[in-house]
Amino acid sequence: MEHALTARIAEVADPVGDLLDAASGPANTVPALASARDVELLELVAQVERLGRFADALRVHAAGEIEHRSRTSLGREGLAAKKGCTSAAELLQRLTRVSSPTARARLRLGAAVRRTSTLLGDSTPPRFERLAGGLCTGELGFDSAVAIAKALDAVLPRHANGDLDGVRAAEHELVCAAIGVAAAPGAEVSAPVTATETRMQAAVWAEVLDPDGAEPSHRQWAARGFELLPARDGLVPVRGALLPEVAGMVRRVFDSITNFRQSTGFVPVADPSAAAPVEDDVKQAEPEASGSRDPRTRAQRQHDAIATVFDIAARADELPTLGGASPTIVVTVLADDFRAGHGVGHVDGIDEPISMRAVEQHASANGIQHVTLAANGGVVGIGTTERCFNRAQRRALAARDGGCIIPGCDTPAWATEVHHVVPWWHGGATHTDNGVLRCWFHHRSIDSSGWRIRMNDGTPEVMPPPGMGPQRWRASTVSPARRAAALARRRAGPIRTAAVA
Repeated sequence: MEHALTARIAEVADPVGDLLDAASGPANTVPALASARDVELLELVAQVERLGRFADALRVHAAGEIEHRSRTSLGREGLAAKKGCTSAAELLQRLTRVSSPTARARLRLGAAVRRTSTLLGDSTPPRFERLAGGLCTGELGFDSAVAIAKALDAVLPRHANGDLDGVRAAEHELVCAAIGVAAAPGAEVSAPVTATETRMQAAVWAEVLDPDGAEPSHRQWAARGFELLPARDGLVPVRGALLPEVAGMVRRVFDSITNFRQSTGFVPVADPSAAAPVEDDVKQAEPEASGSRDPRTRAQRQHDAIATVFDIAARADELPTLGGASPTIVVTVLADDFRAGHGVGHVDGIDEPISMRAVEQHASANGIQHVTLAANGGVVGIGTTERCFNRAQRRALAARDGGCIIPGCDTPAWATEVHHVVPWWHGGATHTDNGVLRCWFHHRSIDSSGWRIRMNDGTPEVMPPPGMGPQRWRASTVSPARRAAALARRRAGPIRTAAVA
């Protein structure tokens, strides 16, 4: 029977492929879609979607069977295990080439609408029978079905040993609303609602069925999560739900690192020609009352704060190691591209490539390890990590710079990265005379922000972008010790001069 079903599906697939050719049009012809009138196009879209819903229903039922045959209780005899996969999700991904989230969604929904059999061979209804019926009619869409099953699955444990009438009523009402049919004889019929509306209605039903929250701390605990989603448009989206206490900690860290009073502007002196260089050491670290503010949005500042937090965490001794080493980010890049300053790099565990500017930033902060590969990809040689500032050097730089050396930036030393003023790959030494502290944002934007940095006898000096202050080099520090010393020298200067006179 299974072979006959497969053959029938194959017979249907070929004509559908012919329809696609007709819609898109062969070469040098006008596609049928382009020549269709508006009303015809809208009807075609509706019919294509109905066809897709039938296909989705078949996908879901097939996924449910794969999930059942791959259940963990079968051990090595499970279908996924026999095919060399760690789970049903992996098996489905390999078979269908869909994403991991899509595979997991199909498997969960498939388990919810799959009929089971007793030991006597009798068929038992699926967990959500009305949902299964809606899928089979070709009227209930996949997204709506997932929303309904997810909401009702969350409340089922509270009703498992009691009355399920409420859950069944909610399932029936939601499916009827999603496909646009009357929920009861004589009831009003409305137009089918979208998957988004179905999700909202399902959330309301979940609250009705579980008005007291059913030990909300347990439900919240189960719903907590944080995910990195597949890259899109060069960025990696995130999704998650934080427990209130965790959100409070995150918000407090954001508030401390993304202080809205923080300024990236250069702090000019009222009379540059009359100001003594030693006074600059004191005045440059004071916040500017009316200067230019941080150009980043709050969301951008919070992104950069996350980068700072995880950079600090990776350096913490308390953090568990990975493979015997601290969890330092690994970025790979071709040596020729790195020397030439063009091309892209790749972060371990992330599919999206990163720019050479980002590669250089990580190399400057974390060091380089050369790996030589043969033409066939074999490892020929591996070197030690080079050009990485050690802890003693970081402590010395913290004492000298105090924090990010860009005037107006109040990022403390412990939240900064070490930047090679003269890049290591251009001959710059890994020495305190060639290293300065910069926050993640100013380190990343060194080539685009307009700020210039140089070393003068072991002391960092900065020059602001045009229009943000006098175009001259000034010593830069927010170190309390250096500021106190500068103030003492300034006060002692006139006294010594008067004594000589």
